[in-house]
Amino acid sequence: MPIDALWARRDRVADLLTKVDTTSDVKLGRISQHDRIEIAADGGQRSIWVRQILRAEQDGPDRWALVFETEESDVLPEVANLRNCHLGRVAEDTDANIMVAEMMFDRPLARGETIIMEYELVFPDGHYPAGNNSFARKFRLPVREYVIEVRFDQSNLPARCQQYSLPAGDETPSRRRNLTLDNAGGVHAVALGFGPGVFGVRWEWPK
Repeated sequence: MPIDALWARRDRVADLLTKVDTTSDVKLGRISQHDRIEIAADGGQRSIWVRQILRAEQDGPDRWALVFETEESDVLPEVANLRNCHLGRVAEDTDANIMVAEMMFDRPLARGETIIMEYELVFPDGHYPAGNNSFARKFRLPVREYVIEVRFDQSNLPARCQQYSLPAGDETPSRRRNLTLDNAGGVHAVALGFGPGVFGVRWEWPK
């Protein structure tokens, strides 16, 4: 499955991907991924923290290709707080608010070697996208473990949260499950052995 296969604006994503090196992608096994989304008091996404554990299935992978899209903001986020990687080439489609970026490893990996990498996508104050009141991760290859956390500002908590999945090829979400807010105002969901497909959390605000 091509990298752009699960994106709604596939042609825009495909064009940006030609401007970076994606040859390492198929050489990397997805062991674990953890996304933490911070929701601001106005209901917009303040930041997205990401931790990934990848394994080299062949010799030589030296980067991760990041694809990010948002339809509700007039700016793209800054890539910050990188760990075990550094930013390579970045290509942006500012009209469509899509960006791709190379997350460069410190050195090429040998077959069987693993890497823990972290980074954060941070939106500037006053430009927090609503994100359709949801956040989802697209997996074109299976991931052993995926954890998604959504943390809400205590001054504005949602009335309902629900996890959902959309296996590749399906047109409507399946396997929905309601989530309960914890004492800190957050929810989380876990997917094991998931993909290809889309897995996410969505929420509704009080009327």
